[in-house]
Amino acid sequence: MNPELSYRFFKKLGNDHFSLIYMGEFDDELTSTLMRLSEAGIGDPKIFKKRLSFLIAECFQNIIRHADKPEIVNITNNKPKMFLVRNIGNVFYIGSTNLIENSKSTGLTSKLNSINKFTPQELKADYLNALTNNGFTEKGGGGLGLIEMARKSDSKLEFDFEFINYFLSNFFMQIRLGTFNEEKEDNIDTVTLKSTKELYNAMVQENILMIRKGDFSQHAILPLIELIESNLDLNKKLPPFKKKTLYLLIEVLQNISKHAKENNGIREGIFMIALKNNRYTLNTGNYVDINDVESLKNELENLVSLDKNGLAEIYKKRILNKETDQAGNAGIGLIEMSKYSSEKLKYQFTPYSDSLSFFSLSITV
Repeated sequence: MNPELSYRFFKKLGNDHFSLIYMGEFDDELTSTLMRLSEAGIGDPKIFKKRLSFLIAECFQNIIRHADKPEIVNITNNKPKMFLVRNIGNVFYIGSTNLIENSKSTGLTSKLNSINKFTPQELKADYLNALTNNGFTEKGGGGLGLIEMARKSDSKLEFDFEFINYFLSNFFMQIRLGTFNEEKEDNIDTVTLKSTKELYNAMVQENILMIRKGDFSQHAILPLIELIESNLDLNKKLPPFKKKTLYLLIEVLQNISKHAKENNGIREGIFMIALKNNRYTLNTGNYVDINDVESLKNELENLVSLDKNGLAEIYKKRILNKETDQAGNAGIGLIEMSKYSSEKLKYQFTPYSDSLSFFSLSITV
C-alpha cells in the first residue's frame, strides 16, 4: 500500500473529529469491541450518549441478522460488509453495508419509505403494533430495529442499493444523530450517502480493511489492538506471524501517540490496515513539526539503506550507547519497525502549512 494513501484518506475524512470504518466478517463478539473502540474515540457525548450507543449496536446487529451470502463467491460478488461511525462537530453518522438478495429489495424499500414518512407518533404506534402482533421475520426483528433506529436518531434512514449481479445487490444504509451548530459549523460538509458509497468503493479498491482517524491517545490504542487481533484472522496464521504483526501494530500506534504534533490539545492521526495477497500492510499518518522533517527523513533514509544485519547492529548500538533523539527514545521504534517489516519502510512527507508537514509511513508484514 502506497504511503500516499494515508494522506488521501485523511483528506477524505478531513472534517471528522473521529472516524472508524471496519470491513470484514461480523459476529456478536465483535459488537462490544467495536462499541468500546468507538466510545474511546468519540469521548463522552453526554447529550445523547445512550442513543448513540444504541444506534451503533443496532446498526451493527442489523448487519449480522440480515446480510445475505452468495452461494458461489467470485470477484464480482465478494463485496465485504462494512460498519461506519463518523463524528463531525455535534453530529454522528452511523452506517452499514451488506449484501442482500435482489428479491428482498422491493419489500425493504417499501418498509424504509414508510418509516421515513411516519411522524414520531406514527413510528411509536408502528413499533407497538409490530410488538403486539409478533411480527418477526425468520431472521428476527420484523423491522423493529429499523423503526427504533428512526425513533432514536430522530432522522430519516438514508439507503440505497448498488446492483452487483442478477441475484445480489449491496445495501447501504446510514443514519444521522444530532444537528450542526449553524454559527460555528456552517461551512462543514455533511456526510452524504453518496460520499459513504465512494469511501466504501475506494477502500475495496485499495484492499483496506479498517480505517481509524482521530486523537491517538493511550486509552484508544488497546481496544484497537484487540479488534484487529480478534477479527483479522491472525489466529489462522503461524504464531511467529501473529506475534510479529501485533508487535508492529503496537509500534506504529505508539509512534502516532507519542510523536504526532499536538494541535489544540490533540494528537491527530490516521491508521489503516490492508490485506492483499495474504500480506498485511499497516499505514499511518500524522502531523509533524516542519523543523523536524529533515532529521526524520535522514533517519529513515539511513534505515532504508541497511540490510537486516545492519539494522541489528544499529539497534544494538543505540541500546548500549543510550543514544537518544529529541523524543528520548533513541529512535528505537523506527529501527524495530524496519527490522520486523518484510519490506523496506515506505514514507512520504506532504507540506501542510508553514509550521506542519504530514508524515505518512507504510509497513508490510
